[in-house]
Amino acid sequence: MEKKYKTDNQKITEASYKVSYRIALAVEAHVIGESLIKPCVQDIVSCVLGESYSKQVESVSLSNNTVKKRINDIADDIELELISRLQACNAYALQLDETTDIAGLAILLVFVRYDFDKKKLKKICFYVKV
Repeated sequence: MEKKYKTDNQKITEASYKVSYRIALAVEAHVIGESLIKPCVQDIVSCVLGESYSKQVESVSLSNNTVKKRINDIADDIELELISRLQACNAYALQLDETTDIAGLAILLVFVRYDFDKKKLKKICFYVKV
């Protein structure tokens, strides 16, 4: 059995992607990573594990631009995965709906249902601001 070891740089990049994903899920401003999350994590790590580990946390990039890029990378990957799954399945169903947000902007909701690995029906929802 082959074990894969990650370099420190790979671990730092993975941590940056995971935090960016959570920021996207929480629908928070991208600057929250650098202004709130990173200092909090540094405080926790410093208190629990020690100052040397806290310095490693400092190298995780959570700037506004980095978080934006990471979220876009994740969205692009999800889009490619969805397209490849839809191309591989025999049939799929689309459902469209329109709504507005609190600012009155129109949002197009797209629901996709498809078979995947014949185990269970997958349901994906995504939206596009018009």
